[in-house]
Amino acid sequence: MIAVAARSCQTAGALRLVFVVRCKKGVVKMLQSVCSGAIVSFVVLETLLSRRSLVMKKNLVALAVAAAFVVPGVAFASTSSNRDTGPVVFGYAQITGAQQFGTPASQSSGLIFGANRIRLGFKGEAVPGVTYFVQGAWDNAGIIGDGLNNGLGSNIATKSGQAQLMDAYINFAPVPFAQLQVGKFKTPEGLEYTSVAGNELTFIFRNMGQSLLPGRSAGAMIHAGNVMGTGVGYAVGIFDNTSLDNYTAFSNGNTFGGGQGHLLNGNGKYITSGMLSYSMSPLLTAEVSGSMGTARTYHGTDKLTSWNVGLSGGMMGINYGAGYTRTDGTSTIGYMNASRNSVGTVNASDWHAELAANLHEMSLTPDWLDVEPAVRYDQYHVTGAGTLGNATVGVNYFVNPNNPHAAEVQLNYILATRGGSIDNAYGYPNGNSPINGVAYNTLMLQFQAGF
Repeated sequence: MIAVAARSCQTAGALRLVFVVRCKKGVVKMLQSVCSGAIVSFVVLETLLSRRSLVMKKNLVALAVAAAFVVPGVAFASTSSNRDTGPVVFGYAQITGAQQFGTPASQSSGLIFGANRIRLGFKGEAVPGVTYFVQGAWDNAGIIGDGLNNGLGSNIATKSGQAQLMDAYINFAPVPFAQLQVGKFKTPEGLEYTSVAGNELTFIFRNMGQSLLPGRSAGAMIHAGNVMGTGVGYAVGIFDNTSLDNYTAFSNGNTFGGGQGHLLNGNGKYITSGMLSYSMSPLLTAEVSGSMGTARTYHGTDKLTSWNVGLSGGMMGINYGAGYTRTDGTSTIGYMNASRNSVGTVNASDWHAELAANLHEMSLTPDWLDVEPAVRYDQYHVTGAGTLGNATVGVNYFVNPNNPHAAEVQLNYILATRGGSIDNAYGYPNGNSPINGVAYNTLMLQFQAGF
């Protein structure tokens, strides 16, 4: 009499059925079939032999084990590569509540809810060496006006935009030390901006230096990281003559030329950006980067330049970061001038320094209490006009230490200081602030979940 037990499991993306057959003589069989394009292996693993045939039993069991590993491996060899298995879907949501303090008595004040970032995207490898990345954004969702982030990526419920395609690029890597990336993506300037994703930030907002960077634009870039195992990385790119992120120093450029114009003919002016980095991971990563572009002509010149130096690193739960960014050129953006919407030569800079201590990684708290206190000082300065300082005290709670950014809660309190004549441009009555900057003391709480 034969007793058959069946169970199923999923291995390497294919459905495998394992049948165990018991009989007096003992049987070892292997069958393979194809069902809906997936290889299904039916393996008979178990035998029932008499104690007198111990040697034969050992040989048969060894054969069954070898067949279970070798034959399925051969059968799946042509389909197990993850290089052409289709896109990976990813995304995350950041639900934020905030309130400011110290606003003028003539203005109302209260708690506001919204979404700092909502992202959904696809990424994958089309063929070996060619990858793609597409990401949509619904940042500041539900926040009326320019939002907490000064309208960066304006979209749902804002007065000036819709949801947008944040990134869309293709990367060709015939050799790892000279890769070509084309499409819309971040220009290679600024260490935190280019290397830390929005759902992996130590603080809810990035530093204010983002105002002085070209941000995202459409173009082409040659790049590589850790060239030949040296820890050295580089990136050099050419982009359309405007930032596609609102309210940056580079977002007022014009890129269209004559003829039919639009995406058929440019005007011969571009943003060029480059970065050189060195990583002694995880203790130290340092970079120097810069960009050149053009803005509106003022006093006979339209030159616009920026440069950045940055470093970051950490060990045993202690993490640090610092950076300096400077821009020289022209702009009509109010927060870069002493008075709103004035036009003049802008020499603006930003520096920041931050420190965080993950108590769980330092073995000071158990798994269920993975918390990370953090502090940062960030100062934005316009030469001859004044400064805006933001000192942030925060704490991060990670629900799962093994996947910290899948579910996270962040609490930030930002103390704002304003000085010099530029105070007339920040806060009331003009309501200006650099990207990621606040003009009044602000309490923020953010809940994050992603996949």
